[in-house]
Amino acid sequence: MKRLRRAFTMLELVFVIVIMGIIGTVGAKVLSNIYEAYTSSHINNRLQIETELALQQIANRLQYRFKDSVIVRGGLGAAFVGLSSAPAGAYTVVEWVGYDIDGWLGRWDGAANMPAWSGFLDLDAGNANLLVTPGSDTGVMNAIIADARPLGSGTTLANAAIFFTGANTDIQNGYGWDANPLTTQNDVAAHRINAGGAANTFVPDPATADFTGTDVYEQYKLAWTAYGLEVDDVDGDGENELILYYDYQPWEGVVASRNVPWQILADKVATFQIMAVGDVLKVQLCLDNNTNGAVPANQVYAVCKEKVIF
Repeated sequence: MKRLRRAFTMLELVFVIVIMGIIGTVGAKVLSNIYEAYTSSHINNRLQIETELALQQIANRLQYRFKDSVIVRGGLGAAFVGLSSAPAGAYTVVEWVGYDIDGWLGRWDGAANMPAWSGFLDLDAGNANLLVTPGSDTGVMNAIIADARPLGSGTTLANAAIFFTGANTDIQNGYGWDANPLTTQNDVAAHRINAGGAANTFVPDPATADFTGTDVYEQYKLAWTAYGLEVDDVDGDGENELILYYDYQPWEGVVASRNVPWQILADKVATFQIMAVGDVLKVQLCLDNNTNGAVPANQVYAVCKEKVIF
């Protein structure tokens, strides 16, 4: 009996090869699309997180600013103008003075939750060489500053200043933005002080005059640092970074520079702007994934976020 062996015909083989080719092509395209979607999602999520974190750090500091202290410059150490007078995008540096929120919110002293500085002066108890601030404790103020300042910094209450609530201030000379230390207590925003003999007293800083002829107000806020933001290629990689400067005192003649503590808040900054609408600030930050122009145009992703700060 003859046995017949069955096998694929040439036509069947051709059909199988064609079908496998189609499946392979479609499958490769599907896998490629999945990979591109994953890459896009991963980059977008990373940029979203980095942008939001940077904006939140900026907002955390700007919300406790002295509202008339915000200035902008065309570069580190360049001439300054008030933010409200600057055209949008015509600057790379923003600076402001922030008051000490940690000391003002309060501390636990074992008996009561009291502020380190109360924000009030007893106008009847003081004189030209002494300001009495009931409920305050300069020793605690020094301890809070020591905890908040960068490691190795020597900033203390002796570097601080108080700002009278309700006083008329002049942004041109009242803060020390011109890099000249304030030597007077008159017609300025920042009043340089030091701890007095009692825990609830301030005395004028020895580098300044006393309070003779100065309009002293009942309410005040205390500050020991200014803050600055700069957009620049600080690491030389061809991409702009957003840099935060801190722990410096313009009333002592120090403004933002690479000689004060600084850190990078964000990398690959495409756009950074702060706009003033009255006392309200709108901050815009855009980050992208482009690295020295090496990323193909169809793979460049950018994320922009805005935050309003009252």
